[in-house]
Amino acid sequence: MKTTLLALAFALPCALLAQSIAVVDMERVLANHPNTPNDQKTLEATLADYSKERDALRVDLERLADERDQTLKDAQNPMLAPAKAEELRQKAAQQERALQEAAQRAEAQMAERSRTLTEMERRFIKRTTDEIQAHIKAEAEKKGIDVVLYKDAVPYVKPDCDITDRIIVLCGGVPPKQDSAKDGAELAPPAKTGLPAAK
Repeated sequence: MKTTLLALAFALPCALLAQSIAVVDMERVLANHPNTPNDQKTLEATLADYSKERDALRVDLERLADERDQTLKDAQNPMLAPAKAEELRQKAAQQERALQEAAQRAEAQMAERSRTLTEMERRFIKRTTDEIQAHIKAEAEKKGIDVVLYKDAVPYVKPDCDITDRIIVLCGGVPPKQDSAKDGAELAPPAKTGLPAAK
């Protein structure tokens, strides 16, 4: 029994070592996927529309608050008859209630817009991620890769095992050039054009 368990303990690491493993940087693939720029523009345009809607609601609330304040101010006029002053105070109370109801509606409306935007972003990411994962599966099957891991989940991987750029190409994107310099000091100086300096 002990011999069998010992043999199994040695066999499992060997089996893992025998497998072909690759990694993919999903964040990089997403960033360079053809869907991403259009999705980002759609989200930004939707956010801009919601921001305009929010600003319009704020202006409306400020108008209602100003009307209430003016009514309260008018009610404090010492020249008014008591009955008229009370009438204005009642009107101000009604305006306050209308203001509170409008504020609640505006808050609910903006909360719904926020949920809509979040759901839209979630759908965009899921659609693109599903496509990426389909390409990863096809590439793994084609190249005989047994396991594909997310790159950020492993502390080290040989560059040859990284299939990120290949997946970007399969998705219809263009892999960005990676600068191998460690810092700006190691970058080559810009080439001289021979053009006169701008005055």
